[in-house]
Amino acid sequence: MRLIELASAHTRATVAPEAGGRLVQIEVLEGGVWLPLLVAPTELQSLLDEPLLWGCYPMAPWPGRVDQGRFSWRGDSFELPRNDGPHSIHGRGVYLPWEVREVTATSCRLELDLASSDGWPFPTVVTHDIAVSDAAISLRITVASLEQASFPAGVGWHPWFRRDVRPGVDPRVRVAAAVHYESRADLVPTGATMAPEGEADLRGGPQLGARRLDDFYGGVAEPMTVRWGDLRLTMRSSANVGHAVVYTRSPRGFCVEPQTCVPDAFNLAARGVEGTGLMVVEPDRPLVAETVWEWATESTDDTDGSRVD
Repeated sequence: MRLIELASAHTRATVAPEAGGRLVQIEVLEGGVWLPLLVAPTELQSLLDEPLLWGCYPMAPWPGRVDQGRFSWRGDSFELPRNDGPHSIHGRGVYLPWEVREVTATSCRLELDLASSDGWPFPTVVTHDIAVSDAAISLRITVASLEQASFPAGVGWHPWFRRDVRPGVDPRVRVAAAVHYESRADLVPTGATMAPEGEADLRGGPQLGARRLDDFYGGVAEPMTVRWGDLRLTMRSSANVGHAVVYTRSPRGFCVEPQTCVPDAFNLAARGVEGTGLMVVEPDRPLVAETVWEWATESTDDTDGSRVD
């Protein structure tokens, strides 16, 4: 399996194009020591055998679950591959090899052509741009139409963060969301929303502790943050990345996922639910989303940053 190594002064990343166009690892240089931020396998084959459990992968052309693997668009009905019980989860890109289009010492561009044979009904090209800088990594997904097709879409990133970046320190997560989505027992949102409350309320940046979340948020207008003691990761995203999923049910790690839309946005929007974040890709209007993750220690910087312009 080919790996691409990207490096800057205080940041380095390992990318596996064949394993869903994902980041296998992100490392930051702190106090002369390289700290790995992501849960990574000891055997690279695990990236292919268990694609949803490692690193940080792009979710495209939809994030999260699609209820029963079915949705309708402009009068036509479509079925997607079911790979989460009766549902379809996390798009198609994570299960497929991506082509390498450009590589430099600090950046790479990966590309994936999707057609009906890949389980997606619209001719589509997805691009994942990854770049490291002194104390940050930037990620950009572009979903573009081929053959004059118009279709609904959403994207996101699914990082598996380590709990033990600072051993013995319980991570803190801040998601300043206006909306918390109600979900069914099978983790498909019902469409009902409320203000975050109880253990699902992450607006104050609490410790994860014993929280067991697999929760959906909307109205995320400020940067999300993850803290391991004095080390802070600030996740600044473009304005169209207004949703998030937080997952803390595994002892292996936890996930803070910036997304353009809520899971099952295809069906929720079709039912008239507003604010899902679902976007329409037109032949001359791709979906472009970006997130920039910056790190600092409390002794060097104590600001939360702002959104990507």
